[in-house]
Order: sequence, then structure tokens, then C-alpha cells
Amino acid sequence: MSKASPAYLAQLRAQAQLYEKYFGQLVNQVRNEQGLSQEDFGDAVGVSRTEMHHVEGGQTDMKLSTFLFLCRAMRRGLAEVAGYLEHQVEHPEDRVPERPPRNQRGKNTRRSPH
Repeated sequence: MSKASPAYLAQLRAQAQLYEKYFGQLVNQVRNEQGLSQEDFGDAVGVSRTEMHHVEGGQTDMKLSTFLFLCRAMRRGLAEVAGYLEHQVEHPEDRVPERPPRNQRGKNTRRSPH
């Protein structure tokens, strides 16, 4: 097997980041539908609240076992989740538009007159 080119590796890293991002969005959506906090959802699968935050933010390259545990907590099979993620990455035209990021100060951005 020949050595992968830097350009090819960069393309794979970018694609992996998309998979992580869309998996995090899916976990966040399902967790909210279940009415659970990050801490409660993480406790169900043996993951800390901080790690859940990183998963939902698409900021972690998790172990396969963590991926499996999270799929089970979402009540979805590996093939279903993998198919969903692959579709999200391979078919950008079908993606749901992203919500704009929240303002750092939260919902109420007006300062009260004092």
C-alpha cells in the first residue's frame, strides 16, 4: 500500500469533521427530544457531561465503543446512524439549514435600564 498524499489526508480529516459535527447534532436533537440533560444522557452511557458537550459540539474523535453506546442511548442502530451521517455528508443539498449561533449573553440581549 502506498503512502497517502497530504492533500488526500486533509480531505479525509475535513470529511471526518463533518461526520463528527452531524453526529453531535443528531445526539443533541435526540437528547432534547428525550428531555434529558447532557449529564443525565451521559450517565446513561458512562460519559461525562463535559464529553457530551464535546460530542454534541462535534469536537471529539471518540472511541467506537462510545459511538455504539450513544447510538444505543438514542435507540438507533449503528447502520441507521451511519447511513444518516453518510447522507448528511454526501448530500449537502438535503441538509437542514443550521440555526445561527446563540448570542453569548443568551436569549435576552437587551440590558435592563438601571
